[in-house]
Amino acid sequence: MDDARLAVDTGVAGIDVLFGTSSLLREFSHGKDLDYIIESAVQVIDYIKSQGLEARFSSEDSFRSLEDDLLRVYTAVDAQGVDRIGLADTVGIATPRQVYALVTELRHRVRAAIEFHGHNDTGCAIANSFAALEAGATYIDTTILGIGERNGITPLGGFIARMYTVDPDAVRAKYRLDRLADLDRMIADMVGVTIPFNNYLTGETAFTHKAGIHTKAVLLNPNTYEIFDPADFGRERTIQVGHRLTGHNAVAHRALQLGLHFGQADLRAITAEIKRRADERPLTSEELDALLREWVTA
Repeated sequence: MDDARLAVDTGVAGIDVLFGTSSLLREFSHGKDLDYIIESAVQVIDYIKSQGLEARFSSEDSFRSLEDDLLRVYTAVDAQGVDRIGLADTVGIATPRQVYALVTELRHRVRAAIEFHGHNDTGCAIANSFAALEAGATYIDTTILGIGERNGITPLGGFIARMYTVDPDAVRAKYRLDRLADLDRMIADMVGVTIPFNNYLTGETAFTHKAGIHTKAVLLNPNTYEIFDPADFGRERTIQVGHRLTGHNAVAHRALQLGLHFGQADLRAITAEIKRRADERPLTSEELDALLREWVTA
C-alpha cells in the first residue's frame, strides 16, 4: 500500500500490482501465502481505483502455479474492479497449448482485459503470445529485439511477423512497419548489441535468397519463398549469386541487370566457373560483376 500511495503521488495514469503465485516464489521469494496475496491485492486495487486510476494485477510465474490458486486470485481482483489481469510465463516454461487453455478459462471467468507476458527461455515466446491472443488476450508484452531477463521476452518484430501472416492488411493499417528496422538499429546501438543476422524481418539475411531452386522461383514469383513483402518493412529482396549454391537463373538475372546477355552454353559455363571459384570462398559483388563482364569480352 505504501508503494501504491507513492506511485499515485507521481501522477501516473495507472498502477501495476504483481505477486508471485507459484509455490516456489511463495516459499523462496516473498514468503506470503495465498490468502495474504488476495487480501493485499484487493486492498491495493481498491485504493488505486478510488484514486481514479487504471489498475492492473499480474501473477508472477503463472504457469508453475496451481490453476485453482490462479483462479482464486484472479476472480477476487476481478470482483474488485481491476481493469486488467496479467499472466506471466516468468521462466518461459509454458507451451502454446497451455497458454491457450489458461487464457480461455480466464476469459470465461473474468470481465477484465487479459495481458500475456512471455519469456523466451525455450524459444516459445512468440508462439505462446499468439496463442494467448487467439484465446482472448487483448494485450501482449513485447520489447525491441526481445531484450529482457535471461533469453528475453516476446520480440516486437517476431510478433509483428506472426500477426502479419494472418492478416497483413490489418497489420499494415495499424503499424508503421517501415520503422521497425530503425527501431531495432536504435536499440541495438543504445545497449551495445548486434542485430542477429537471421533476426525477424530486420536481420541481414531476412530477405536474402541463395539456393538455385529458391532464386529461380523467387525471380518468377516472390510468393514462392516469401511470406512477407519486404517493401512493407522498408527492405529490399537480395539474390545472392557469387556462391557455390548459385544457379544459372540467378546468374542470368544479375547479368541482365548489368546489361549483359549470355547464350545458354555460355550461361551454364559461367555458372560452373562461379561455383568453382566460390567453392573456396564466396565472391564479392565486385568480383562477380567483373567476372561476368570479362566473360563477355573474352
